[in-house]
Parts: sequence; C-alpha cells; structure tokens
Amino acid sequence: MKIENKTAIVTGAAGGIGKEIAIELAKHGCTPVLVDIQEGRLSKALDEVLKYAPASTAEACDISNVEQVGKMVQAAHERHGSIDILVNNAAIMAVKLFNNLSEAEFKAHMDINYYGPVALIRAVIPIMQEQGRGVIINIASVGAKLVVPGTSAYAASKSALYALSEALYYELKDQGIHVGVIVPGGIRTGIFDAVDNKLGAYYRDQCTTSPLKITRSIRKAIEKERFETIVPASSKLLIGLHAHFAGRLRKSLLKRLRPYFD
Repeated sequence: MKIENKTAIVTGAAGGIGKEIAIELAKHGCTPVLVDIQEGRLSKALDEVLKYAPASTAEACDISNVEQVGKMVQAAHERHGSIDILVNNAAIMAVKLFNNLSEAEFKAHMDINYYGPVALIRAVIPIMQEQGRGVIINIASVGAKLVVPGTSAYAASKSALYALSEALYYELKDQGIHVGVIVPGGIRTGIFDAVDNKLGAYYRDQCTTSPLKITRSIRKAIEKERFETIVPASSKLLIGLHAHFAGRLRKSLLKRLRPYFD
C-alpha cells in the first residue's frame, strides 16, 4: 500500500517503537493517529509528529477496554474520513518467573498485548471492508519464537498475536485487507523501565538497538505488504539458530541465565 495521504492508527505511540513508527509514517506523507494510555507523553509525541504531518491527531485510550477502543476508532474515522492502516504496537512486559507472577499480572499481559489488538482489529475491519482496502500490522516479538525464562506471560501473549496474524492473513487477503506481523528483538524501549530483578536487568542490558533503526523496515513492510518482517538482522540469526539447534540453545540459555533467577 502506498502510505501517502493515508491515515494510520498507531498504538503505544507515546514513546519507543510506536512513536518512531508514527514519525516515520508522517515523514512519508501518512497521517498518523497516535494512541496511548499515557496522555502527557502522548501529547509530547504528537508535537513531534505534527512537524511532518500537520493533520495528525492523538487519542488517549486504554486498549484493554473494548468500549474505549470502539469509541476511539469511531472518533478517528469520523475525523479523518478513513482508517487505512492499523499498527498494533502497544504492549507491556513483566520479567518474573512464573511462580512469582500473579494471576492479575498474567491477565494484564493478555488483555493489553493480545485482546487489545483483537478489539482494535474487530473495530477497523468493517471500515476497511467498506473501503475495500487496508493494512493491519501486528508487532509481535522475537520472544514469541525464542522464549526465555521470566517471560511466560509476555511470550504467551505475543505468540498468540503471531498466530492470530497468520490466520487473519488468509481470511482477509481476498477482501483487500493485508495482515502482517513484525518480529523485533533487542530493541531499546521503555518496556524494561519497571524491572526490579537481576533477570530483567540482564535482558534490559542486552537490548541495545534503537527503535529508529527498525522503523524503515516496518514502513517497507506496510508498503510492500509483507507478512513477516524480522528486525534487526541479528534477530534473524537467533531465530535460525533456534530452529536448527533448539536443544543445544536451550541448554546454553539455561546455563547462562540460571544465575539470574531470583
């Protein structure tokens, strides 16, 4: 899809990958609708996007609330006249061993990382069907394919999102709606800001890639309507190693990470 003069909803747009995606799309003629629950940071992010796309707007929304999602999508559609692109980026991640993870924490991961995107997809599909076109991009994670200890809730939610994306790719393609999935790894974002244990700190220190370095690949995935985009290149190598040497890699990871278990 050519993104020029198109409208894109981007969730989790107050910072990190979401904000950089919105800026990248804006620089190439798209009008982003920035969505996030953090109103203060969302307003600052919008100020940056407006430099490139003056018609851009921001909508404060808790994507785990289906009613809020419906109202937000309706408001964006009424204001901009179309919803051409949806980027499901918003997510949370708690690094805790499963026995230390409360039921509420596990549920929150599914509500935000999986059921939030499901609600957004349900809300935009009728609009895109009426338009006869649309692109839905779901941001999964290398953690959905290469699972590590302390990420049971996050990995489960992102794996579910990946599977949903593949099913919808087949179901919606003939209706002019493309569904794709981005598989990023090692990206330095604020998702680790709240970590308070050795394992979380270790993962945070391994994430050194700037979101800026992957946004071009995400834009290209939208324009070329690719199903899967793995970024950066080092993540492709890790996934390849896991596919061919899964047993050895698991033993190696356990040996390396066991000292960080709390």
